[in-house]
Amino acid sequence: MTNTRKTNGLTELSIAVAPARSRHRDLIGAAVDWLAGQGRTVDPDHLALICAGVEYAGEFLAEPPLTLTRWTRTGVYHMVRCDIPNWCSGERCTWPLELPQVMWAWFDFLHGTGRLDRASDPVAELRKPLACYGWLDQDGRALPPDAAREIPCECLLPYRETVELLDELIRQSERSGEDPLDRLRWLVGRPSHQPLAARYLSWPPEDDEPDPLGPAELDE
Repeated sequence: MTNTRKTNGLTELSIAVAPARSRHRDLIGAAVDWLAGQGRTVDPDHLALICAGVEYAGEFLAEPPLTLTRWTRTGVYHMVRCDIPNWCSGERCTWPLELPQVMWAWFDFLHGTGRLDRASDPVAELRKPLACYGWLDQDGRALPPDAAREIPCECLLPYRETVELLDELIRQSERSGEDPLDRLRWLVGRPSHQPLAARYLSWPPEDDEPDPLGPAELDE
């Protein structure tokens, strides 16, 4: 006989997350206490669900997985869109509609107590998928269903690699005198913002022509 209770064929969330809540009781308890000190109430079972989702995701990712304290922007999106729903499906339980708000509170706790791993993306970046996919405003509150999107979608865009590539593009453009966004505009078919006289050739150059606007060699 298993220690589960079911309603309409579904296992209660508190029963499904009980093992994860036991394994991570200290961290979950610290989060509940810290958030209470901020005047915020959160169900520890909901925090345990995040822990269970992280453990579940770690079983399938080929790359180094997320941890309870190390997060990426794309990892947050995958967690709230796939990992936790898939875990709940396997456990035959439902997840709370306020899951994006709970994850927002989790990141506030990690950041506010110095527990957020230094390898994580900045906390502001971790909130973006919650605001975009989770349909929250920029204070972490649920938006009305008919509200306009407040931020552009960056859910599938890795933060650190994107910043590294843009930084490299800016450094090249400083050498060439080119607007660093012009190459990106070209890629999506938008016109250049530089005056025509400042662009000796359209970008990219023909195969048999040198490109006077880059990419320039970088200093070591």
